[in-house]
Order: sequence, then structure tokens, then C-alpha cells
Amino acid sequence: MNADMTNQVQLSTAWMQQARRTRRKVNAGWWLARAMPLLVIAGLAGFAVIFVLRSRGVDLPWQRVWPWAAGGGAILMVAGWLMARRQFISTAQALVRLESELRLHNALTVAAAGRGAWPALIEKADDGWRWRWQTVGGPFAAYAASLALALWLPVAQEADAKAPVVEPQAWGQMESWMEKLQEEQIVTEEEKEEQLAKISDLRDQPPEKWFSHESLNAGDTLKEQLQRDIQKLAQDLSTAERSLNALQNYADQLSVAAKEQLLKDFDQALADMKANALEIDPKLMEALAGIDPKDLKGLSKEQMDQLRESMKKKAGECNGLCENPGFLGDGEGEDDKLAEMLGKMEGEGEGPGNGGITRGPGTAPLTLSKEENDFGTNKTEAVSNTDLSRARVGDLMAIQDGKHEVDKTSAGPQAAGAVQNTGEGGQQVWRESLTPEEKAVLKRVFR
Repeated sequence: MNADMTNQVQLSTAWMQQARRTRRKVNAGWWLARAMPLLVIAGLAGFAVIFVLRSRGVDLPWQRVWPWAAGGGAILMVAGWLMARRQFISTAQALVRLESELRLHNALTVAAAGRGAWPALIEKADDGWRWRWQTVGGPFAAYAASLALALWLPVAQEADAKAPVVEPQAWGQMESWMEKLQEEQIVTEEEKEEQLAKISDLRDQPPEKWFSHESLNAGDTLKEQLQRDIQKLAQDLSTAERSLNALQNYADQLSVAAKEQLLKDFDQALADMKANALEIDPKLMEALAGIDPKDLKGLSKEQMDQLRESMKKKAGECNGLCENPGFLGDGEGEDDKLAEMLGKMEGEGEGPGNGGITRGPGTAPLTLSKEENDFGTNKTEAVSNTDLSRARVGDLMAIQDGKHEVDKTSAGPQAAGAVQNTGEGGQQVWRESLTPEEKAVLKRVFR
């Protein structure tokens, strides 16, 4: 009896273990069935996000991505488990599955309820379910492969594919001016850096604000100020050079007043250069300050010629930076070459073609005629209309000159206060005497 009981306990333990394995297998299947679609969708979404970020220049090494990928996968598995809980089976349901697959005819359920004996174990007891590892592993592989492909796939960054950003032309022009001035040793390196810093402040704005009214106004103001300073520097250099040239080469032919004026012009030009907003190169200022225009014998003719040539060159460089390109045909710029060419083309050709093989140049020349056309636009004519059937209220009918009629008869002074006649109408009423009852009514109404 004891042996039979021991045997039944062993059989119960063995069958319950088998039922729990079946239960775990079924529940794991439901869990994976719910989690696998989530993994596939998350893999595609992760691929898109990583690809877009990389295309915008974001650096995403795999060391930064894999913790997020692992955490996202864990969250998806938890979400799949929560979705699959409704389909999970119990141990009793697993026993029913084993009975059905092994044809035990409810023997396990009866034994578990304590109403019968546990049947003997069956070798290689099978619940009938097989894992399809290709189906189970596919979503996990797709999830990992999508993220890996997004990290490995070469992409063209949007920053490289974009067209170069266009900035206001004045900025580049001012930078070119300062580079040239510093290269020719006209201004100091510090002055160049200071001006470039002002331009950099404008460039540090967001690109969408570069062409705003405030930004363009600030850039134009800075350019105009810099241009005035460069032009004033060129003018002062030219004035100083001309004064030195006259004092050096034509001093004997000049009057005392002329010499005084040249000395005054030189001193004023030197003072203006020192006061210029642009910091002049110290070597140039030292050379000019060391000259005594009253006594030029301290320098040899070669030294004076070299100094004047340097001043002329620097003045020419300043004028060349801010020169006026001129207008078409005004004689001050390269556009006059175009004007000259158009003038030559004006008389060429034989006019419009006549349709033959020798029809000439064909189309009419697109030139401006020198003959003035008079269309009579300066002639003024009066407009009149005698038909007043369509006139509207407020329409102007005519304008006529006239004067006010003034009665110029002199009346002379007249006495005041005398009443020539008795009152009439309302005045006559108020002049009548009223009864006490009428006075009471009037006082009550007109209080």
C-alpha cells in the first residue's frame, strides 16, 4: 500500500512537471505572437529615425545606439506580455492538452482532482506543439538588422547637399577691402581684425535674418562708413603727396603765400590721417611725421621720391577699392566700352528683312532713335458736354469766375434803443397781460 502511494506521488510529480512545461511553452508562444509584430514595426521606425538623423549630420555611433535599442526591445517585450495575458493557459488546461494528445481520456484531470489514480508515464510524452524557430527568430533578426543597416548604410548629409548659403554682398566686399589694405600696409592688423569682428557679428545672426531690414541696414551703414574712411584716407595721402612734390621740385617758383598754403595743406592732411577712424600703419605715420616740409634737405632726393611714390601707390589702392564704376556713357567707368560698342552697332545693317535670300540682317535693330516724337501731350484742350440727361447729384456743372455783390450804400450812424413798432407774433403774445391762473400754469410748466 505504501509502495503504491509512493508510486502515485512520483507519477503526480512527473505529470505536473510535464503540464507546467506545456503551460510555459503555450504561454511563451502567445507572448511571442503578440510581441513579434511590435518588433518589426519598431525596427522600421528605428531605421527611419536613425537614417534621417544621420542625413542631417548627427553623429550616431553604435555605442550610443545599442543601449536605446536594447531598452526599446525590452519595453516592446513587456508590452507584448501584457497583450498576451488573456490567452495564457493554466496548469489544469495543460493537463487537458496532454490528455487530448496522448488519448488518456481525462485520466490526468481525474487524478489531479483526487478521484482516480495517476496513469503510468509515457515515454517521450508530447503535447503536440513544435517551435518554428524561423518564425520566432525572424522578427528579432529584422529588428536588429534594421538598426544595424541604418547605422551602416552610407547617406548624403543634407548639410552637404544644400546649396551654399548666400550672404549679403556688402560683407564679402568689406572683408576684401580690409584684406587689401592690410596687405598693402596701409592699416594695422588690429584694425583689420576689428572691422572683421563687426562683420562677424552680423554673420552670427541666424541665416534667415541676414536679409532682414535691420541686418541689411546695419551692413550698409557699416559699409558706407568704411568707404568714407577709405576715401578720406586716399584724399589725405594725395594731398600730402602733392604738397611734398610741389615743395620739393617747385619751391623756387612758388610765392610765399603759396608755400604757406602747401605747408598748411600738408599739416592738415597729416592731422586728418591721425584722426581717421581707421588706424593707419605705424611705419607710414612715422615716416610722414619725420618729414619737416619747411626743410626737406634732411632727406635725399631718392628717399623723397621713394616716399612720394609709396604715398601715391597707397592712395591709388584706396581709390581703387572704392572707385565708382560709372554709368553708361558718362565717361567714368568701364561701361563706356559698352556704350561705344552700342554706338557703332546703331548704324549697322539694312533694316528689317524683306523675306528674300538677301534680306539683310533680318530683325530690326533694338536701338533707341535720336529723333524726338511729339505726341502733343503738352497741349491742353477744354472738354464740354451739353447733354445733362446722365448728370448725377453732386456732379460739377461748370466753373465760372465772379465776385460777391456788396451793397456799398452808406447808412451812417443810427440811434439804438428806440422801438419803432409794436411786437408781432410771439412778441405780441408776451406783451399781453396774463391772468393769475395762466401765470400759475406757465410757472408750473416752465420751471
